[in-house]
Amino acid sequence: MQSRSFSSIANRWHSRLRAVSLVLLLGTGAASASWVLAQSQDTTAAPAEPITNQTTQSAQSATATIAQEIAAQQEAPVEAFGVREMYEQADALVKSVMLLLVFCSLLTWAVLFEKIFVFSRARRGNQRFLKAFRAGQLDVLTDTAEKSAMGRMWQVGQAELRHYRGMAGEASDPDRINRLLQRMALTAGIVQERDLARMGSMMGVLATIGATAPFIGLFGTVWGILNSFASIATLKSASLAVVAPGIAEALLATALGLFAAIPAVMIFNKFARDINGFVGALDNFSAEMIAGASRQLDEGR
Repeated sequence: MQSRSFSSIANRWHSRLRAVSLVLLLGTGAASASWVLAQSQDTTAAPAEPITNQTTQSAQSATATIAQEIAAQQEAPVEAFGVREMYEQADALVKSVMLLLVFCSLLTWAVLFEKIFVFSRARRGNQRFLKAFRAGQLDVLTDTAEKSAMGRMWQVGQAELRHYRGMAGEASDPDRINRLLQRMALTAGIVQERDLARMGSMMGVLATIGATAPFIGLFGTVWGILNSFASIATLKSASLAVVAPGIAEALLATALGLFAAIPAVMIFNKFARDINGFVGALDNFSAEMIAGASRQLDEGR
């Protein structure tokens, strides 16, 4: 009993002491905060007028400096910054990329004009020979044979036919006739492939330019932007006057890459379709030539 009453009394006094300690702590904190606030108000109230005057003077001087810079920029002569200036101020590697892309562009246009001449001449020669072949004009066939792919195919077919007729044996042997027609088709196909390879020359160059020129220009662009960031780090300034020239030079390399690649792709696609048309025309002529030779053999001529 006595121990229990002693424990309850101790607990009550412990609670009271804890409450008193909390009240004293709060009172001390409030007094300290009031003192600090009063000191800060006294410190800032005294020099208020001098700080305001100093701030006003700094703002006026900054405004005057900005106005002077604007006036100086307006009075300074405007310098042209075109493609020539971009090239002259570019890095040596970026210049090399630009010159390579210009060369690729010139090569593309040279291939275009060469292919136009070659394809038009081949088309005229095939049309002239095919007209004479279907009309049976042997003198015209002989004169125009070397000027067209169809004429050269006809020449090798006639050589096989003359060789067949000059051999001794049964003329109407079906196996010999089949072998003759197969030889005519093979030799005509060899001549056809040779002419198509000649017509398709430089097509790989066009495909290479169309596929790689944008990436070459992008390489020049990345290198130019790297130089621009290096200028920022060296001059410790990120103003447009420092960054803009390098970025403009870099983008010029990309523009030249597209200028070289887009015509190359278009020209390649155009002449690829033309070559496919020539392949179909020569295949049709080969079938027509072999059919005519078979008809002649059947008729005994």
